[in-house]
Amino acid sequence: MPKSCAPLTPADAKQLGNAVGGIIAITARALHQEFPHLSVERLVETFTRPSVIESTGLRYLSALDGGATPGNAAGQASAALVKAWAAARLRAAEITTSR
Repeated sequence: MPKSCAPLTPADAKQLGNAVGGIIAITARALHQEFPHLSVERLVETFTRPSVIESTGLRYLSALDGGATPGNAAGQASAALVKAWAAARLRAAEITTSR
């Protein structure tokens, strides 16, 4: 896969899409398995928003550009996704309780 700032070929775009889709699916399943009260369908719905797909792809490419293996890059992107999701949930809970 090329550097993240270089244009992607159609093959690269397909490979990136498959990687990001896998990262999102595995992350949603892992969160659901760890916390069964979380709906896997709602997690997937949240994680497939365009902004989340874009940021996950950029994190994955950035990790690859930094020398990570595809597996490690996926792990880094997944961890960042969980952290961002948890921070958003915490902010939402704080807003709700402060009303």
